[in-house]
Amino acid sequence: MSLHDRSIAVLAYPGYQELEFWYPVLRSREEGATVRIVASSEAGCESHLGYPVVGDADAAGVDVDHLDALIVPGTVTGRPALSDDQIQLIKAVRAAGRPLYAIGTAVATVADLVGSVDPDGTAADADELPDFIRRLRADLAA
Repeated sequence: MSLHDRSIAVLAYPGYQELEFWYPVLRSREEGATVRIVASSEAGCESHLGYPVVGDADAAGVDVDHLDALIVPGTVTGRPALSDDQIQLIKAVRAAGRPLYAIGTAVATVADLVGSVDPDGTAADADELPDFIRRLRADLAA
């Protein structure tokens, strides 16, 4: 099982938690997935520790029909500062029945937006990321 030929989008916003963002990005790319980073602004954003990331996809331009999964990482403190377009993307992914994954503080935020998140599609914190990736891989291989 691998993520070869899968399309995954990962959201980025100010204050993102570094491991919760980069671990899924890098592991998914390592396994052959096309990973798009969807930042909250064109200028990009910085993590909690100040690490910058620039998106390579606009949330309004993501074709949900060609997306295999959306990952929403958490922040160190508080809830993610999602842009309006990122919020609409989360809702569109849920409405299309596509897999929606959330990590850390993002779990509650995503649940508030779409009603609930499958517990198998979540990780409470960075310590659960290896299991999270195994579940993502298994879900997308099915």
